[in-house]
Amino acid sequence: MQHKLLEVTNLQTHFKTEDGVVPSVNGVSFSVSRGETLAIVGESGCGKSVTSLSIMRLVASPGEVVGGEILFEGQDLLKLGKKEMRKLRGNKISMIFQEPMSSLNPVFTIENQLGEVFRIHERLDKKQARQKSIAMLERVGIPNPERVVGYFPHQLSGGMRQRVMIAMALACNPALLIADEPTTALDVTIQAQILELMKSLNKAYQTGVILITHDLGVVAEMADRVVVMYAGEVVEDASVFDLFANPQHPYTTGLMKSLPKMDEQLEELDSITGSVPNPLEMPKGCAFHPRCPKATVECTQIKPQLEEYRANHLVRCLHT
Repeated sequence: MQHKLLEVTNLQTHFKTEDGVVPSVNGVSFSVSRGETLAIVGESGCGKSVTSLSIMRLVASPGEVVGGEILFEGQDLLKLGKKEMRKLRGNKISMIFQEPMSSLNPVFTIENQLGEVFRIHERLDKKQARQKSIAMLERVGIPNPERVVGYFPHQLSGGMRQRVMIAMALACNPALLIADEPTTALDVTIQAQILELMKSLNKAYQTGVILITHDLGVVAEMADRVVVMYAGEVVEDASVFDLFANPQHPYTTGLMKSLPKMDEQLEELDSITGSVPNPLEMPKGCAFHPRCPKATVECTQIKPQLEEYRANHLVRCLHT
């Protein structure tokens, strides 16, 4: 059995608003092993990004992690102080954020921002930090790293900025890398290069990866296992092969049917009817039942639990 690098159990993250408490993440559980890539998928607003920020302890007010357990190498991150978490972030746990332009400080050079990682976590002097920064830029495939290290973020393309973010995230060879939509707003050629880079680094260093995306093509290319989220909950958890070949939850099936197929010519793609429920007015019973083609009266009354459909395949549905 693979060593569990990260174990998230019954994670609950709520946001206090004027209209009431919003349960953005509502009892999420999953695990990640060393060298494994876990994809978390679902439409916008399902709680994917908030789950990742909860793991990093970066949920901003009025949000708060109100329950659950996040074990990283056996240590509960929710019980660590701010100083202890700062030592972990960027060192043992790193994150690639969604938009590299807003994640990089526009008034500091790449050398200043990337070198800071080495100065803080490895206590290197300015010259040593510069040399390591150049080496990291080279490692992620940036040409002329000696020159680029002196650039400001606005002088780089979107793909180059994303590579800088990956270099920063991987600077200290973290055990766990969280990538939140790492290819958003990049053209397909750069997307392929970024994904190939992440895959090669994952294999070379046995880094555990949590890949957050809504792109099922990226999931098929990158993931070992997939967690499907809907309305703040995990509705299916399976290996990538099992999920694509044999999806069990009606929501997962709907996502699969919405994909275009190379061997079919269709007037229009299938879509899931309706919209994601308002988190302040969640439907009784199964959260997906107002949109589900298989829904029965039972689904409107009983809340399904995440249960084993077969070995290593969990589903939250009354009719599996």
